[in-house]
Amino acid sequence: MLSLVCTPHHISNVMSGQSSKDDIFIFIMRHGEAESLQSDDKSRNLTSNGKGEVHVSSNWLQDTYCPDSELSLALVSPYMRTRQTYKEVSQTLHAAQFEVCDDIVPEGNVRLAHDYIDVLAHQMAKTRKGKPLLIVSHMPFVSFLLDALCDSHQMTLFATGSVAVVKYNLSKGKGALMGHFQGQPR
Repeated sequence: MLSLVCTPHHISNVMSGQSSKDDIFIFIMRHGEAESLQSDDKSRNLTSNGKGEVHVSSNWLQDTYCPDSELSLALVSPYMRTRQTYKEVSQTLHAAQFEVCDDIVPEGNVRLAHDYIDVLAHQMAKTRKGKPLLIVSHMPFVSFLLDALCDSHQMTLFATGSVAVVKYNLSKGKGALMGHFQGQPR
């Protein structure tokens, strides 16, 4: 389990000196379609349709927001279908770092995740020149996280394999929804 211990002093130091032009893209993706629940939700695999959904969304991200195909970090739920989703994404977009995060599961604590992502975004803005962050998780977590990052209360639904793009302002600690791609494979 990844855990983050930050004192208020550390967080204020991370945020000092940031200007309003300091933005980073955060891609929030729901895993692709998974096989039906049998006995263990955590072990469900992607279907071939789910892999197709992820390829379409990955290509859209590359074409629209990430032409160099570089991500600073991929944060992925430990469930099998999210790890397989990231594997499919990584055929198109390449993360400099990859972390499995126990806190971004369906019932995860969104406030804790938001704080952790905020610290990571500040670090990536400095060390990875602001390359986007990718988060691969589940419903309802992805909806709650989008609301938390954008300080809204929309409870946006995510189709399987879909992705929301948030332009996250480092100095404000919140973002704006730039796009939500819910495409399906042809």
